[in-house]
Parts: sequence; C-alpha cells; structure tokens
Amino acid sequence: MIFAGIVAGGSGTRMKSVGVPKQFIRILGKPMIIYTVQKFAQQRHINEIYIGIKPDWHEFMDKLLDEYDIDRQRVHVIDGGADRNETVMNIVAAIKSVHKIKKGDIILTHDAVRPFVTEKIIEDNIIGALKYSACGTYVQCIDTVVSSGDGDTVDSTLDRSKLYRAQTPQSFDITLLDKYYGELDSEQKAKLTDTCSIFTAVGEKIHIVQGDVINIKITTENDLIIANLLATRV
Repeated sequence: MIFAGIVAGGSGTRMKSVGVPKQFIRILGKPMIIYTVQKFAQQRHINEIYIGIKPDWHEFMDKLLDEYDIDRQRVHVIDGGADRNETVMNIVAAIKSVHKIKKGDIILTHDAVRPFVTEKIIEDNIIGALKYSACGTYVQCIDTVVSSGDGDTVDSTLDRSKLYRAQTPQSFDITLLDKYYGELDSEQKAKLTDTCSIFTAVGEKIHIVQGDVINIKITTENDLIIANLLATRV
C-alpha cells in the first residue's frame, strides 16, 4: 500500500501577525493545508492520507476537511508529536494500528506548509521509494554559498555543484522507517534534522528526487506574499 503523512504540527511562531498556526492561514481564501491535502488526494495511487496535528487543532482540522468535501474514508487526522519526526512516527503507529504493514509498503511524508508540491514530484517520490526504499526531494543550489564560523567573516566558499536544498516529500519503505527509528537512541533522535536523517544515521543512502523552486515552504510573512502570487498561477 501507499500512504501519505502530512506533518502539520507547527505553530508558526515566525508569523506573529496571524492568530492561527501557519498551516491554517488562507491563501486566496483557502487554508494552506487544504491545498496540500488536495494535492495528495488527487494522486490516485495513494491509498490513505494521514494528517498529524496538534491535539488542540484536531477538531478544527476535521471541520475543514468536511467544509472542503475531503473524503474522510481516505483522509485521517491524528495527534502529532513534539517534533517533526515524532509526528511522522505517530502517523506510522496509526497506520500500523489499522494495517498489517509489509516490506514494499511506502509512506510519503510532506510538510503541510508546502502547498505547491507538484504532481510530478509526488509521482517521482512514489517511484523512488518503491525502487530505492528511501528518497527525498531536493533542488540544486544556484546561489553562491559560504561558510562562516563567527557569523562576521567568511571562512570559505563552498562548491555549489555539490550542494542541494532539501524539500519534501521524503519517502520511505514504511517497515524500514519504523525499524531504523526504533534503533536510534534518544541522543541520536535529538540530532535528527529531518526524516531522511533517520536513514543516513544508520548508514542508508537517500535517492535524490528532483524538486521544484515553486515547492516552497511557507514560513515567514514574505513567503506568504509569494504564496498568494503563486496561487494565481498554479
């Protein structure tokens, strides 16, 4: 089976002008998270979609899904965790409580605040996870990137031909994701920067799926301005 896990546990502290978590901010009148859910719901190969959210916003999310006529047999809302990976693993636990997962079952994990993910990126993640067991979405750096130890002077210029910016989805064989996360101790888990880091922490390779510059993560007020412009074009 193919599952999608949408991580929506953030509080949006960098957007102080709004009174709701950033995933609920409206873009051209529609909540950001609804754009995201609809992108995955449109992919017919995905069997079920799980949304991991803070418990206080569970009921609000349920009402939004009903308001936008989202298939509640296919889309489920669960309580998220303290951080991104805890939310992902809560989603895995919820899947395991209903389904007997097996090798070859995959999960696409995606940030709720990346509402402009493309159909091609989703399809390529499905293909990549089925073929390689672990893949992530990346775009190659086009800017010059430097390193600074003191934040005041430049130490060196990095080779941008080898540098990539991570996006989501990040997609995995769900049995391996469950196994490898369980093998990490609390100190290792605290150092994880994303879900792909679970695999790299145990020495597994991550296959690169080509991302897209429009697949932005909406974090700041400026991102929201760009999002409203993008929504008129995509």
